[in-house]
Amino acid sequence: MIQEGKARLHIQIPSIVSSRMPVFYNPHMVINRDMSLLVVLASVGEGAIICDPMGASGIRGIRFLLEAGAKKVIYNDINPMAVEEFKRLIKINCVDESKVEIYSEDASLLLRKLRGFDYVDIDPFGSPVDFLESAILSVKRGGLLGVSATDTAVLSGTYPTTCIRRYGSKPLLEAEFYHEVGIRILIKKVVEEGAKLDCALTPVFCYSYRHHFKVFLRKDIGARRADQLMRDIGYIVYCSKCLYRKALKCEGMINICPICGNELLYAGPLWIGKLWNEELITGMQKPKDRLILSKETIKLLSKVQQEATKQTVGFYTLSAIGEKLRIGSFPNLEKFLPLIEGVRTHFTGEGFRTTLSHSELLKRLGSLSLRQ
Repeated sequence: MIQEGKARLHIQIPSIVSSRMPVFYNPHMVINRDMSLLVVLASVGEGAIICDPMGASGIRGIRFLLEAGAKKVIYNDINPMAVEEFKRLIKINCVDESKVEIYSEDASLLLRKLRGFDYVDIDPFGSPVDFLESAILSVKRGGLLGVSATDTAVLSGTYPTTCIRRYGSKPLLEAEFYHEVGIRILIKKVVEEGAKLDCALTPVFCYSYRHHFKVFLRKDIGARRADQLMRDIGYIVYCSKCLYRKALKCEGMINICPICGNELLYAGPLWIGKLWNEELITGMQKPKDRLILSKETIKLLSKVQQEATKQTVGFYTLSAIGEKLRIGSFPNLEKFLPLIEGVRTHFTGEGFRTTLSHSELLKRLGSLSLRQ
């Protein structure tokens, strides 16, 4: 018997978690489910109507009912064994069956038929691309769409040809912030899919953890709003020699680094707007006491809250600075951050963001190097 949040689940977990499990349950995705509860409670509140079209074990839907006060949960899984396991889960957790609707259909077809959800969670094996259009249609105006991607190697640049084919964007493995590039490509794809339907999907929260990315977007309707969002789609140029980086629109693209004259690399098109809604993150702190969250979730949320105070495009790492700029040693990161007006990033333990211009950062790094 497994306890997650306030929900209990009776399932055998093999040594290797994979999609071949008779009923899929991934204990490493607790953070994914924790965050979905936090975002929905902070944005929608109680009484939400939730759709989990790839329900698997169904633990997410049960937790929405037990912990987040959901009005109704629509559970779906094309695997009949998963459906039967979910029915047992309802009984084990003494859930009011009138608050649950159960389906066993293709996820995209179900989302095409059902509309008006406060929250839809897309959590497939691999890429979410195939499900985006259907999911966007099923979310009501003002509702939320949660999108998970486990094809992080594709989005982050290990397989650039696949990324171009699947997401229509070039990744940038050479940059130290390649995971952020991956998340920005994912957001761009969702925003584009929404724009095709005259829907505006605004990102409000996202994170990278282990082997998955998760983005949450709020839906609005209207061609003008969609056009406005599309203005935040552009490119990142990057210098592998001096670490210069800049977000640009297509018409302002440059090929040569203005700092050192090296030829620039680029990634995109991708989302170059804000990754986090600061007001939402503040709101996510309030329901923490009513939920049973993992320690990793609490730690990650704290990191993101700090990071969201400096919403730059791209971040730096100590190892990249040391290697590329040939600076041998640094003080402890906590002592180093005030010198460059920086904050930590959740993407990597050695990473930081700063709103200083690249030129100013280089000056401060140079003076730091001289003092040592």
